[in-house]
Amino acid sequence: MAVGITVLLFSYFPYVAAFIPPEADTDPVVDIRLVAISIAVAPLVFVAVGLISRNPGTLKRASISMGMLLGFGLVVSLVSPVLGAAGGFGAGIAFCLGLPDIEGQMKRRLIGVALAILYTVLMLFLIPAAGVLAGAVMPALMVGFADEYGVWRSSVSAG
Repeated sequence: MAVGITVLLFSYFPYVAAFIPPEADTDPVVDIRLVAISIAVAPLVFVAVGLISRNPGTLKRASISMGMLLGFGLVVSLVSPVLGAAGGFGAGIAFCLGLPDIEGQMKRRLIGVALAILYTVLMLFLIPAAGVLAGAVMPALMVGFADEYGVWRSSVSAG
């Protein structure tokens, strides 16, 4: 999972930086080159997460995750690029990561991603730089926390 998060950072930060205007320019211009770099690296995130988690059908799930990133991420990026990228990557990782055999686990993962997005919104208003960093890391971490919680809950209810 750490390799997936590392590759995620190489895709996330160029995308967010594409929406930041240069200091001398005040016009909101999107740097298409940085967006292209981000979109080119993004499939590696999902493939790395799927392969490391030994998820069967990794390539199919990675392509669906890429579609979710483009569909959700680019639409929400019209409002906030940080939230679009965080939500798109979070939902894609939740789908692409190998799913444990626990009932309702995908629901827990998506709730975790939604909570990470809410936290990112809060941080973007309070401390914008921390919000950008939270958007990069929190959704993927919350998917992991949701899996740990699901395993704990199933072991408590079984025992």
